[in-house]
Parts: sequence; structure tokens; C-alpha cells
Amino acid sequence: MFCPKCGKETDASGKFCQWCGYDIASIPVKPVIVPEEEEGPEVGVHAGLGRRFIAFIVDAILILLIGIVVITFFSMTNGVRYALYLAQGASIYDLTEAATWDAPLGPIVAAFGMLIIIVPWLYFAGFESSRSQATPGKVLMHIMVTDMEGNKPTFARVTLRHFGKFISAIPVFLGFLAIGLTKKRQGLHDKIGNCLVLLED
Repeated sequence: MFCPKCGKETDASGKFCQWCGYDIASIPVKPVIVPEEEEGPEVGVHAGLGRRFIAFIVDAILILLIGIVVITFFSMTNGVRYALYLAQGASIYDLTEAATWDAPLGPIVAAFGMLIIIVPWLYFAGFESSRSQATPGKVLMHIMVTDMEGNKPTFARVTLRHFGKFISAIPVFLGFLAIGLTKKRQGLHDKIGNCLVLLED
């Protein structure tokens, strides 16, 4: 050890510094603190990638059906029709009587905004923050979404998790593949929302 008074290395087994005579026995010994790994409590069995993928396929089919009903109810089918015409090579100027590019753009944005953003968000956030903590696809696969302590997540938390899926999809769905590689089977979107996906008891 080193003497705190003269700074020279001295015999730690002695009571006094062999160089300056300082009482080194009175120096308090500081305990070594080893930081514990923050893993959180064990809250259940984490659902794997395969089970979650099947649940997602079921939910995607239901979302598509709900989306078709919603855009039909709100008379947004023109936007889908315009998009199909554009995909077939039609000119955007020929889609409406106004013959301007912005005339069909509004219906297209409204229809696909409803199909891609609004309906999936309300579907996932609504079901996952409900009493069941699961979408119909997850119920079928006997899995549910929780917070990090295993409790029912809030609507805001699962909303954050849902929109985190857009980040998980970039690039080439690597954020989703993390489900099969991490200890708690968390995708990037799960980590963003501080959520877990667990098997039902």
C-alpha cells in the first residue's frame, strides 16, 4: 500500500509507515463495491419469436379486414382506387376531373394513413392495454404484453411500443430479429416501450 502522508509504498502488514512513521493502521479500509447486474425481477416465461410471429400474422389479417370496413364506412375507397391506378402506370393528372396532382393526393394519404397508422395503432394499443393485455392473435397463441414488472401496461406505453415497430423494421427487420437473440426476448420496439411479451400462466 501507499502511505497517505509521504506517498511512498510501504509494508501493509506493519502499523507505521517505514519511511515517515505515519500511523497507517488507523486508515479506514474502503470496501470494494461490486455493481449488481440490473436484470429486474423474474416475471414469467418470455415468448419466443415463432409464437409472436404467428400472432402477428393473425393480427395483420384482422387489421386488414377492419381497415377495409373503416375506409368503406368513411368513404375513403377513392384513395385506394387512385393508388391502384398509379401502380398500374396511370398518370396522376388523369385520376380526377380537376386534372391536378394534388386532387388525388389527399384521398390517397387519408386512406393509407388510416390503413397503415390509425387502425393498427388503435388495434394494438387498445387490446394490449386492456384487461387481457393481448390482441386476438396473442390470445390465440397464449401470450400477453406486460411492463417490465409483469403488470398491465398503460395505453401510452403500448403506443410507444407500437410506433417503435417502425424503427424495428429499419433496416431489414433487425429490430424484430432481436427477439430471438436477447435474454428477455425483447425486440427493439419492446425495449423502446419498456415492455415484455410473456406466456400466459
